[in-house]
Amino acid sequence: MLSVSRPALAVVGAGVAGLAAAWALRDSACAVTVFEKSRGLAGRAATRRHNGPAGTWTYDHGAQYVKLPAGHPAHRLVHEELPTHGLVDVSRDVWTFDGSGRVAPGDEAHNSDGKWTYRTGISRLGKWLADAAGAEVRTETHVRRLERMSQGWVLHTGDDSFGPFDGVLLTAPAPQTADLVDASTLDVDLRALLVDGLRRATYRKIFSLVLAYEEPVSRPGDCYALLNTDGEHPVSWLAFEEDKPGHVPRGSLLVAQMASGWTRDHYSDERDALVAAVRPLLGDLLGTPLGAPAWADSQRWRYALPDAAADPTALALGADAGLFFAGDFIAGQGRVHLALESGLAAADRIQFFFS
Repeated sequence: MLSVSRPALAVVGAGVAGLAAAWALRDSACAVTVFEKSRGLAGRAATRRHNGPAGTWTYDHGAQYVKLPAGHPAHRLVHEELPTHGLVDVSRDVWTFDGSGRVAPGDEAHNSDGKWTYRTGISRLGKWLADAAGAEVRTETHVRRLERMSQGWVLHTGDDSFGPFDGVLLTAPAPQTADLVDASTLDVDLRALLVDGLRRATYRKIFSLVLAYEEPVSRPGDCYALLNTDGEHPVSWLAFEEDKPGHVPRGSLLVAQMASGWTRDHYSDERDALVAAVRPLLGDLLGTPLGAPAWADSQRWRYALPDAAADPTALALGADAGLFFAGDFIAGQGRVHLALESGLAAADRIQFFFS
């Protein structure tokens, strides 16, 4: 009897979109390999830990939680298909503030559908997806160029080559994906259309600053977080990480995400300078002076939140060549559940391609 080899798919990027696609293809005919340039999984659904005398501080320093609207594909995935061990909802509400720092309770859009994370952090979502997908995952493997050959796609890192693959799913932020496609060997006209379609997506840079206090910090009312609604304040988001069960052993852990303009002006500042600049801003917003934190952390997110989507008509042209796209740049909004939805939808297109 002749054996028939399985079609091979390369997924570039182990964010939640790429991992959701790999998960959705777990029982398909595809043999999936995921390539990720960093050491970790889940992209901006990221978690860090800090060990101190009181215990371990766990904090989500990128995406703060995942919303799971009823009936949305992400709801079924997280609540029914993946393990729910350690899945927790942030029960308090998001409040809002304007450019002058005036705080108001109750933002309906951010308080519907729950605010879900895990006791061990939101990055657990990526780990659950990778474990359930059963795909080969190659971390610290930076794919820099694709080459379309007669036998399929070959992925080049600079030092190594992988392939051939019958199809490729690209899920990195749109500017990085555009650079990758532009450096690749494929039909010239198709490459130009894909690059142009990807460059339609634009992103904001955002700084995340984390300040730890061993005693609770006062907050307005009973809010979990404060969200700026007019883009006129240096702070765009401020959350109390201790409201997430299992994250903070004592005191308060403030997670501040700064507005894109402020981030641009301070992008090269060292952490101590950032903390010194942010403390009075947070103190004014909370209505209480903030002393020096017990410890602090920071993260520059170059491609934090998309403001505009890529051109879906242009990206769809890659399918005939076995080239697919997924990520929050498809929706043009930086939301974990939309990235999950994008990965699941891409898996459907890939299965149709291989059928």
